[in-house]
Amino acid sequence: MNDEPKEATGHDWSGVASVGTKSEASFIVGFLESRGIPTRLVDKSFSQNPVPADEDLSDIEVAVPSDRFAEAAAALEKRDEAFASATEGEATLMTDEGPAEIDPTENGSN
Repeated sequence: MNDEPKEATGHDWSGVASVGTKSEASFIVGFLESRGIPTRLVDKSFSQNPVPADEDLSDIEVAVPSDRFAEAAAALEKRDEAFASATEGEATLMTDEGPAEIDPTENGSN
């Protein structure tokens, strides 16, 4: 995860996702970068007590080059739909590519 773009700095960037923690942002960044989509974090989090009512100060935004926004949004939507359609308790593992079957006869060792 890098706050600096991997492409030339002349690009316009658009926020494709807003999350509450850097950990959540890391998952999205890894997912998008594994598909060749450059990312940049815009940390809008704000640490103050009491927390201000302005929600824009409590998010971390994952941005992508504006010309790749539709591609990134579609990839995230497809991932979210696959996750939502997975049946809880099934012997499946959710991966970036969607559900993967788990062989219940394997003991988990390499």
